[in-house]
Amino acid sequence: MSETPYLDPYTDAVRQMGAGFESQLWLSRDAQKRRFRVIERFARPKGKVLADIGCGVADLLVYLQDRDNLPDRYLGIEGVPQMAELACARASELEVDGVMSRHDFVSETDLAQQLVEHGGAEVFVFSGSLNTLPMDQAIDVLDRYYNALERAGRGRLVFNFLSDRMDKARTPAHPPAVRFDTVRMLDWALDRTPLVRMSHDHLRGHDCTILMRVPEQD
Repeated sequence: MSETPYLDPYTDAVRQMGAGFESQLWLSRDAQKRRFRVIERFARPKGKVLADIGCGVADLLVYLQDRDNLPDRYLGIEGVPQMAELACARASELEVDGVMSRHDFVSETDLAQQLVEHGGAEVFVFSGSLNTLPMDQAIDVLDRYYNALERAGRGRLVFNFLSDRMDKARTPAHPPAVRFDTVRMLDWALDRTPLVRMSHDHLRGHDCTILMRVPEQD
């Protein structure tokens, strides 16, 4: 078995189709844009340093550019080499102030702290990048990233996942995607901070997006 089973579906897709939209395993471009609209609203990227964790081919960056809502600095993190290479090329074409880096955000346990301390990250975004992780492992990852923001005393963590409150008979999570217990995810977020927002209607309950804000000291 691979040491990075959560990356294997994307690596296999790149091998078959090359790096691009299809190899990111999105349901559709429309579904991707609906998710991005919620992320944009929750993240408030303008004037911030935004780290896109598991950025794929940097579609979120292109979306924000089209919306004239780019962050001051964009940090793209991607574990699949071919996707990271294409993301870097797209960022260069857009002349965006930022850095595209190949990192495994699951196994590199100090990455979150490095992004805050050395990259100045103020907003962490996980869009689709948790879909191939078991829920407990995803929570462990999110915990590290929220902790890094909390230690800095400011910031936003925005993440989405496939909700288990959707009609499973009509819309199952096709492997390798995993549905999470939505109530448990929300409860975990509220245990960490009272400053939480949730969207569960942007894809008719198929998807859930959560925003966690670090309470700032008065």
